[in-house]
Amino acid sequence: MQAVHGMTETSEAAYKDEKNRAFFDDWATKYDHFRISRWFQHTQRTSIEQFNIGPESKALDVGCGTGFSVLYMADALGIAKACGIDISPVMVEKAREKIPVQLAERIEFREASSDNIPYPDGFFDHVLCTNSFHHYPDPVAALTEMRRVLRPGGELVIFENAPDLSLYTWAWDRYLRLREKGHVRYYPSRELGDIIRRGGFEQPELRLLKNEFLKEGKLFASIQIWHARAPGPNGQTKDRSTNNQGLQAQ
Repeated sequence: MQAVHGMTETSEAAYKDEKNRAFFDDWATKYDHFRISRWFQHTQRTSIEQFNIGPESKALDVGCGTGFSVLYMADALGIAKACGIDISPVMVEKAREKIPVQLAERIEFREASSDNIPYPDGFFDHVLCTNSFHHYPDPVAALTEMRRVLRPGGELVIFENAPDLSLYTWAWDRYLRLREKGHVRYYPSRELGDIIRRGGFEQPELRLLKNEFLKEGKLFASIQIWHARAPGPNGQTKDRSTNNQGLQAQ
């Protein structure tokens, strides 16, 4: 086992997971009231637009926080099943408190880590991951799990910060590595695309890569959105959905 900063890779990953759990447990009670929450919701809606979602779709949000995207997909988009997982039990508790009675059969939240998703193979049509990939100690293991729970040809969308777009975002990443114990790193766009391929996904496409200014309470952000598909039968992908809302890179 390779040592990482005096720890094995396994113990380093467990340490990061524990720090993330504690950080987000503490944040959960205040999460929906921060100005940054408007930005998170904006990025989640923008990311969901990359999916070809239909009324029979089943979707999973990995790192769901207090559940905005899951509730949005079930309510506003009317999909058949919307699920979310988060490493923080307090986040999951807060998300469950928001489930409307009329949507209770179509929404589910579970406490789980990104590299151990508690759903069977091929269960979902779409997997979403926004603003959380930089916390994962083993990104390839997380992507492998996301691919496992997707049906053949199912869609993955990842939203992340892009440190290759600005010195500010690059420097902020370095600061967080020192200040926030659960932060792993932001990935430059080319590297994130390579990681998605290593996770076993096909057709990775950089849908959005740009700097944004004064959006939804956020002064500045360097953003990237990736779309990819789980391998289909005989290497072919299949799309069963009916509504193409995808954005193009700007």
